[in-house]
Amino acid sequence: MVRDIDKLIAQVRRDYPSVAVEQLRVSHPGADDDGLWFFKHPGTLNEVQVESSTGAAPFLVESNEDPPAKALTVEQGILLVVTRLGFGARTA
Repeated sequence: MVRDIDKLIAQVRRDYPSVAVEQLRVSHPGADDDGLWFFKHPGTLNEVQVESSTGAAPFLVESNEDPPAKALTVEQGILLVVTRLGFGARTA
């Protein structure tokens, strides 16, 4: 089963192949919540974090330069991630 976060990551990687995505590595897998993903691009100092304990929307999207925002859908999550990385709106 493909989770919403997997769809979000796949689309961002398709549109922006140089974006690196890493999931939080926890000390106690299965016990600690690892529902946090970090998005980085080598051309910017911004780091975007997407949080969802289940991998399903809604997502909490945060960055080091913008206040937290809730993305209710995968598409909203993609838009927030790419905008906060400095790309503006993604192409269709």
